[in-house]
Amino acid sequence: MQKKHIMDSIIDSNLIEENSVIVVGFSGGPDSLCLLHALASIADVYNLTLVPVHINHKLRPEADEEQIRAAKMCEKMGLDCNVFEVDCKAIAEELHISTEEAGRYIRYEIFDDVCEDLQAEGVEHDKIYVAVAHNADDQSETVLFRLLRGTGPTGLEGMPLTRATEKGFLLIRPLLGVTRKEIEQYIEVNKLHPNIDQSNEGTDYTRNKIRNELIPYLEKNYNPKIRQALLRYAELAQIDNVLLRDIAFSECSDKINIDSNMVRLDITGIKENPPAINSRIVNLIFDLIGIEDKISFELVNATLALIYSDNPSGSIDLPDGFRARREYETIIFSVPDKEQIIPIDSSLRMIPQVMMIQDYNPHDNSLYAAFDFDEFNIDYPGKVGELKLRGREEGDFIAIKNGHKKIQDYFVDSKVKKIARESILMVAIDNEVLWVLPSNYLGSETERQKGKYSQKYHVSDTTKRVLFIEIADKL
Repeated sequence: MQKKHIMDSIIDSNLIEENSVIVVGFSGGPDSLCLLHALASIADVYNLTLVPVHINHKLRPEADEEQIRAAKMCEKMGLDCNVFEVDCKAIAEELHISTEEAGRYIRYEIFDDVCEDLQAEGVEHDKIYVAVAHNADDQSETVLFRLLRGTGPTGLEGMPLTRATEKGFLLIRPLLGVTRKEIEQYIEVNKLHPNIDQSNEGTDYTRNKIRNELIPYLEKNYNPKIRQALLRYAELAQIDNVLLRDIAFSECSDKINIDSNMVRLDITGIKENPPAINSRIVNLIFDLIGIEDKISFELVNATLALIYSDNPSGSIDLPDGFRARREYETIIFSVPDKEQIIPIDSSLRMIPQVMMIQDYNPHDNSLYAAFDFDEFNIDYPGKVGELKLRGREEGDFIAIKNGHKKIQDYFVDSKVKKIARESILMVAIDNEVLWVLPSNYLGSETERQKGKYSQKYHVSDTTKRVLFIEIADKL
């Protein structure tokens, strides 16, 4: 009877497609043995190809023996076990993460590698699935774990039935509606002999403490059906979040720009949305950059504060080295050391000339600026040769109508992105800028076409000699 119940749960999940190739995460423990055995039982009916994958993390003395046992279990079911041995502890140290996090990272990376090998052998991408054995008890523990950690509403959904892996293969959880007790009954009825990971009985990891200490305490002292209550809570959160995510996606689908190193969110208009929608937009982006499992309610709120703030700049640190940084009407999600500062154009040269006003007849298609030489010569006598074509320097300023403005302040007012500020060329003498050359990163269309001119040394009706500055390609 128990066997039929498990089969019905897997089939009713609608996750199993005919003619599929399923990569099955197989530790040999009760959950994964139940999953693999159940899938093997329906493989002929659904024409399934099963590819069990066992990963030996080399963390426990008994890991090698469990590897041998896992291979023998697969052999009894007529399956070849794909075994991988990895030094999980060394990887954890290299990445500066816990062994628990490293194990998860390694598992899903290997699953993707196996899927890509299958695709290379000719299996269609959409026919390849990854199946893992998370069950209903795992789900309730996950919800409680995230609740204690301070997750937002999205995290309270728990684990989804399906999700895409890093390489775009579909990961499925066919046992998510099955309790641990039902799995144990399945194991007993079918006379299976799983590996037993004794570390699951300890309290070394937070999840083990929740499973072995907190939930039993809550069942005994507060609610004997706490697991069911947490599952219902996850289901209700999922119903609400699906609707709100759909709305959020429609609001931001044309405002997200993705490249290899960062995600940009145009917040024009989005600032008018209620926080319930924008929090889902933020979570969509966290999902895109792969940190959704590490995000707390506080970080979501901090990111929302960047969106709603009147301050056009600001930043917050996110997990895995990511940072959310606001630049005017854009929020940039990136790893800072991967952001590429836009380089200065070193292919140009400056040609300064002094000419009589009657000889001043520039070509419209040339890039140039003109100033009253005699006015300039009063401030900088005999120093035309000291004019430089360069990027900005500390202390630079440009003359405006009623005084002068720091170049830093000009860039801020013109909404020049930080990563572009070092790329903008200017003609200067000492720290006085005569001309900020045209750039696509400047604020107005006029400045993007002609640049920004100093308000001093204007050519006028009284000008006799012109300081003519032309920009040309280097010879």
